[in-house]
Amino acid sequence: MKFQFPPRSTRGAVLGFAWSQIALVMAGVIAAVVALNLLVAGHRGAAVGALAGCVLLVTLGLLRFKGRRVTEWAPVVAGALLQRRSGQSDYRGGPYAPNSVEQWMDLPGPAAAYVWLEATAADGTTQIGLLHHRREKTVTAALTCYGTNLILADRDTQAQRLTDWAQLLNILGSEYADAGLIRWSVTSRAVPDTGNAAQRFLVNRAVDTSSDAYRSLAQLTAAAAPAAQRHEIYLSAVFDIARLSGEIAQAGGTDAAIAAVVLDRLTGIESAVMEAGITTGGWLSPRAYAGIIRTQFDPDDQEVVDLRASTMPTDNGPTAAGVEPRLAGPVAACTVGWTTYQHDSAFSRTLWVAQMPRQLVAATWLSPLYMRTTCRRTVTLVAQPVPAAVAQLATRREKVSRAGDEVTKRKLRLVRTAREDDEARAVEQIDREQAAGHVRYRYALLVTVTATTVPDLDRDVRSVKRILSRAGCEAIVLAGEQDQAFAAGALPLARGLKPARGWSA
Repeated sequence: MKFQFPPRSTRGAVLGFAWSQIALVMAGVIAAVVALNLLVAGHRGAAVGALAGCVLLVTLGLLRFKGRRVTEWAPVVAGALLQRRSGQSDYRGGPYAPNSVEQWMDLPGPAAAYVWLEATAADGTTQIGLLHHRREKTVTAALTCYGTNLILADRDTQAQRLTDWAQLLNILGSEYADAGLIRWSVTSRAVPDTGNAAQRFLVNRAVDTSSDAYRSLAQLTAAAAPAAQRHEIYLSAVFDIARLSGEIAQAGGTDAAIAAVVLDRLTGIESAVMEAGITTGGWLSPRAYAGIIRTQFDPDDQEVVDLRASTMPTDNGPTAAGVEPRLAGPVAACTVGWTTYQHDSAFSRTLWVAQMPRQLVAATWLSPLYMRTTCRRTVTLVAQPVPAAVAQLATRREKVSRAGDEVTKRKLRLVRTAREDDEARAVEQIDREQAAGHVRYRYALLVTVTATTVPDLDRDVRSVKRILSRAGCEAIVLAGEQDQAFAAGALPLARGLKPARGWSA
């Protein structure tokens, strides 16, 4: 079974140009007219300056850099410079955080507004970790999932699994979107497997560490440690409290009411995921959720967190698994340069997959990223279901706009490119899929690479970009946005999509 992703749309307001580009070009034309008038009046110096301004404005209006227009880079660069000027690019948590002794969780950037909601499952004992974003009025939860081998399965099994996954997408985008689900994400992270029991036993129990036998066993047990890698998968769901306001009000309007209403949805989502043939491990508890966030910020804590509840007994029994929810955030974080984010014991860099494969690919097209990388990396797919009415209006507007552009190009005798033909066919395909009952999604694929040093990070990022390039993808390092990109790409919070406006989809 083969698939083909539609190309990223290059259509703008008029003939592929955005209004900001048109404004810059028009300003350049005006500057050229002014330059001619100054030249006629004999002011050569001013005329040269106006002509240089004309060239600069036209260049800025037409130039693209790293997959974006210069006009799209302007707010990013301005925001990054303002952030550094105001001192907001550095974060201090732990004992230096303003809420270090309060009940709130200390996280940097846009994730600072998250607080924990107390929630107990229907069995009366299992705690569910719910993150309530106070400013955005959303509630987030994460479900542990376990993958199965798709590459070695026969074609019928692969087709059935893909069909089940497509049905799950439609269920999440229709039934649960109507019930308050606004975003979901699939986060897959690869971390070193610290469960090398033989190595731990040798280090903790050996008496004579100077013998040849010890050195031989140490080399043998340590050789397996760097090659061992654990893959974890989480499905995060984000609910809009405003859409659930009626049920929440009926339940009392308190935080407990919010938790009860959301838990009812989570039970249904887990059942739908299991019906799709995906094995689940339950919704993350507050300590487990905090443990994931903590180890993403501080990879050196990974082994300590993994060994809790088994090798670190206290006077009152084993230490509880995970991390105290209040301590999930980093102790320190800052942006290094334009493309690197430093947090506690590591450096991270997030890549945005700006273009999916344009050629036909199999369902396992992304498997090299999971199988051929040995670095610590997190792959996150963030998706937002588009309401059916909005999707139909967006598709209709797209078709009408393209028809108008085609008429204009014929009048001006402009050449139609092959990419424009592919984009037009993609719009028709999306229209047919919507007519067949499929849900339209806005989505983004992010890859966060983490290393202990900047040289190691550079090497691992090059390796990941090379693998994505061979898969037919175009990956771009998000410059000036690495702090926000880390929260979207490395943490199971289902963030990272630009808010939809009007009829856009």
